[in-house]
Amino acid sequence: MRKRTFTLETGSMLTRLLLFVLLSTTVFLWSCEKAEEAVQPDAKALAAKQVLKIKSATEKEDKDITYKTDKTGQYVSKDVQVTGFEDGSERPTRPKKSIEAASTMSSDPLCPYSTDCTGGGGGTGIPPSPPTFVSSESIGEGSYYYNSRNLIQDLKIIKGSSSSIGTSDLPGYYKIPVDLNKGAGGKYIYLCFTRNPERVVGSSSNPGAWVNDERIGWKVPVRGIVVKPQSIGPANSWPNLWTPPIEMKDPLGFHCPDLNDGAGGKYIYAYQQKDSWDTSLPLVKEVGVLYGSSSSIQPPPGWVRIPQDLNEGAGGDYIYFCVKFY
Repeated sequence: MRKRTFTLETGSMLTRLLLFVLLSTTVFLWSCEKAEEAVQPDAKALAAKQVLKIKSATEKEDKDITYKTDKTGQYVSKDVQVTGFEDGSERPTRPKKSIEAASTMSSDPLCPYSTDCTGGGGGTGIPPSPPTFVSSESIGEGSYYYNSRNLIQDLKIIKGSSSSIGTSDLPGYYKIPVDLNKGAGGKYIYLCFTRNPERVVGSSSNPGAWVNDERIGWKVPVRGIVVKPQSIGPANSWPNLWTPPIEMKDPLGFHCPDLNDGAGGKYIYAYQQKDSWDTSLPLVKEVGVLYGSSSSIQPPPGWVRIPQDLNEGAGGDYIYFCVKFY
């Protein structure tokens, strides 16, 4: 039998082999760990990365049919009307839930532009739908003596029993086709705008005269939007002397309408900042309406969301006015 001799050279080779095996194992385990990290997406990042559907006010209004798949009562059809509260007493509310859900959605093919936005199923068990944004961009522009920059000169509300309601009583105004009661029943209510100072109409006699006022009247562009929710109606006083209401015209004249009319929940009233003396306020170049099933939805970059759900207490979608400053 041959006797094996352990030499210094042999020991050195074994040491190198053991070090190689140990190093390889460490690298392998580290690689697996990094690979596992690579396939574990950040839940918050996923929830925030959703496509916003952007539409022009010239496009057709989306159908209000979410109630057909809703099991909780958050969404109701337009046949549902909350009545009997014409005295301004407190109205009943509907359940409303905002659930953030990660989902990838395709943008409107007519609009090449998308942005990150959160949305969800609203707690109703229905599939998440993409938030939608409809704006005034490229609509109603012209050569106006008192508005060479094509700013938003005035805002109005129209209301009716059909989505086909138009602006025939408001020549020069354009309708943004998003029902401000979307998903909550009630009246069909829409925001309208004009860029033409000579088309601006509104309360011209007391009480509430403003349209001919040099500081806030027809020559003065809009500088912002203020929305006030109330538990009881009718509308309280203006936020200040330089923020007249976003009025609605009816056979009796102009008045500040409830944006939850027929839907219940809070009484919602909107106002427009129009102070020509306060140059610290920016000028509004565009207006838009944003809606979806989450309270954290956001408009495209460059836009500012007005922080008040126009459907508060009435169920339905989360709906927000938005502005883009000049």
